[in-house]
Amino acid sequence: MPRPVYWFLLSLILAGCGRLATPISGASPAAPATPVEAASATPTLPPRATSTPRPATPIATATPTVTPTPIIYVIQAGDTLLNIAIQFDRTTEEIQTANGIADPRFLQIGQEIIIPPPKISPEDTPTPTPTPPVLIVKAINFQQTRQGTLWCLGEVSNPGSVPLAEVVIEASLLDGAGLVLARGAAYTQLDVIQPDQAAPFAILFDSPPSSFAQYQVVVVSGVPISDQARYYFDLETFDLHGSPEGLATYRLSGQLRNYGSSDAESIRLVAVAYDADNRVLAQRQAELAVTLLKAGAITPFELDLTIPKGVVDHYQVLAQALKVQ
Repeated sequence: MPRPVYWFLLSLILAGCGRLATPISGASPAAPATPVEAASATPTLPPRATSTPRPATPIATATPTVTPTPIIYVIQAGDTLLNIAIQFDRTTEEIQTANGIADPRFLQIGQEIIIPPPKISPEDTPTPTPTPPVLIVKAINFQQTRQGTLWCLGEVSNPGSVPLAEVVIEASLLDGAGLVLARGAAYTQLDVIQPDQAAPFAILFDSPPSSFAQYQVVVVSGVPISDQARYYFDLETFDLHGSPEGLATYRLSGQLRNYGSSDAESIRLVAVAYDADNRVLAQRQAELAVTLLKAGAITPFELDLTIPKGVVDHYQVLAQALKVQ
């Protein structure tokens, strides 16, 4: 190759390399990026379903509203419809309607039920809260068990003239300043409380506080029974006998008579024992051994009550059933 051409090509190559390595005139070198410390997010515990705040009325927006997806819940041992309703901040009626549950007493372990989404409609005007029926809580007593749990026992009296069903009682344990330490709720042991009748209740605290200074027990719901209800009340217990059996057992026996004109099925007995101060010492709900009791028929029964502490002064056995159709 001729020498002038060689030097010309070499100068072009060096000039190109110089442009890649030389910064643009007047431009400042980029400062090195300063690392930014990531914000540490503080975990927030979700609120309990019983105290979830109600959402505020949203501002109108063009964003389409997503329909909430129902929750599928699997029944666990010890679950009741009331506890599930409290857990998910729903009413028992909403859950019963969504699942077609005719009798909440017969939930099965492993059964799947739908927890319906909350009903939120900003356009709806609030409806006034109905006046609750007059019910009286009395005979309250607390019984500590060997397992460390605590029972709140008592009974609810209906002084009105209308039979009431779905009666729910709530018990709160408070400290000296009035702060709630624990809270529980339960249905009465009878499905229906008739006028001038009292029905017992039992609320279990699985993990009670080591001590509490005061308590509050109130009725939170109760509705008149439907005219289509099959409840049957023409039953009476008589010839009752009670005696202690061992250290913490009290045995009750007697007879049950169907004095009405209809046959009865799904018969439920509720036994209650009281101390000398008329406080509930123990109560128990039991199904009668026979599946059907004909009109005018009599059948014997026997059941045991567990009494951790106290002396039985008097007792009673109540009965309810369904009318055979």
